[in-house]
Amino acid sequence: MDTIPRNQKEKIIFCIDLDLSMDEHFSTGEKNKYVLTIDEILDTRINRTKQLLKWFIDQKSQWNKQHEFAIMILGERAVWHMDFTTDKDLLSHVIDELYTMGKFAAFDSTSLFEEIRKNANVDDDEESAIHAIVLYTRSDVLPTLPDFEALDALYSSGRFHFDCIFIHNKAAEVSGPIKPQHVYDRLTEMEDARAPGYFYETTRILRKYTSSMGELLVNPAVRPLQDEVSFKMAPPPSVQRQLDEDALQELQQQHLSTPKRTDIPVTYKSPEFSSPSPVKKPSLFASPVQQTPLVARTPPPPGSSPFASPMRENSIPSRGHAEQQPTGLGIAPGNGAAGSGSGKGLDDAILL
Repeated sequence: MDTIPRNQKEKIIFCIDLDLSMDEHFSTGEKNKYVLTIDEILDTRINRTKQLLKWFIDQKSQWNKQHEFAIMILGERAVWHMDFTTDKDLLSHVIDELYTMGKFAAFDSTSLFEEIRKNANVDDDEESAIHAIVLYTRSDVLPTLPDFEALDALYSSGRFHFDCIFIHNKAAEVSGPIKPQHVYDRLTEMEDARAPGYFYETTRILRKYTSSMGELLVNPAVRPLQDEVSFKMAPPPSVQRQLDEDALQELQQQHLSTPKRTDIPVTYKSPEFSSPSPVKKPSLFASPVQQTPLVARTPPPPGSSPFASPMRENSIPSRGHAEQQPTGLGIAPGNGAAGSGSGKGLDDAILL
């Protein structure tokens, strides 16, 4: 499998329809508008096409200065109008001189491919991709079936690519038996499975025409199939900022509308709302705990404190002797040694 260069040289051919249908206007976006401004009067298909072609050439030349461009004009037959060149000024001058040439009732599509084969040097230049872009604007003129031998001679090279943008009127505006759908179907018959092309159709929507030309900037040798790709241009910075602000406001509104949950403090929870403490399950790998049998405790002797340990009672023998002293020594009843203020009772209080 041949490797495609990262920035392959392209030989791009603009095939421009110069039928009177190119003088029709694009939509202004306002319904029932009968008064047009000067800019809207000049906003015709041919004028917009000139602007887009010069923009297309400028973009491609910035990526690779070796890209070459040629121009063909479409009447009843295809005519090779300008040979390949990289001179942007010359191309701009030739494009500005384009104008409609009349109403054509037929178009010979075979002449289109024969002129490309004769002037593009398909068999000699094996490094360049040949990219034909057809701009067709006749809503009721059905192109003839192309000569498939001429098509095969181009597609068999593996470097020829065919794209088309069909600008047409609405079906209700076409009175004849040939409708825009018939014309579009015939244009797609010029495609070959060996090099699938990109095909667009639009009525008077200028934005769609502009975006279609932008998608054709991609090298046709490396792009995916048209049905498998979705082009989406990033919005301008001002629009992106507004989108971010709207998203932030929506998020804040959702936060304010969400009801807040009030938790009862743990210290004030009612027993009926408190969950029982989980029972710890014994581990399968834990060692068994030795159970110590309970022993009945001997009650304390009468007259001793129920909270005093036997060690404390044995360490303070003077308390018992102080309580047995005669009342004549001035000890108040019930106070014991702590209320005497002298003798061994004071030492006992310190020990306690």
